[in-house]
Amino acid sequence: MKKVLVVEDEVELLELYDMILSNDYRVFTTDSGRNAIKIFDAEKPDIIIVDIKLPDISGIEVTRHAKTINPKVAIIGISAYRERFKEILDAGANTVIQKPFLVKDIRKVIADLP
Repeated sequence: MKKVLVVEDEVELLELYDMILSNDYRVFTTDSGRNAIKIFDAEKPDIIIVDIKLPDISGIEVTRHAKTINPKVAIIGISAYRERFKEILDAGANTVIQKPFLVKDIRKVIADLP
C-alpha cells in the first residue's frame, strides 16, 4: 500500500484528507512543516500533499527537503494563493491545486501521478 504524507495547518482539512484517502493509502498527517520532514525521513512516503503556507517552515522547504532525499517522491502543492504556485513547482512539486478544491480533484490528481 502506498504511503501518503499530508501537511496542512487546517485541522478540518487534515481530517478530510485522512477520510478520503485512508481506504486506498497509508496516510500520515501533520500540521507542521518541521514534523513533516521528520515523518518523511522516517516513513519515506510515496506521495506528499503539502500546503505551501504553514505556521513554521513553508511547504516549499518541505518539498525541497523531500526532493533532495528522494527525487522520485510525488508532491502535490496546495495553496489558496495562486502567486505561490511557481515557487513550489520550481522546488520540485509535480502539480499544484488551488484551495478551495473538490474531493474528486484530489483523487484525480493522485491517480494521474506517475
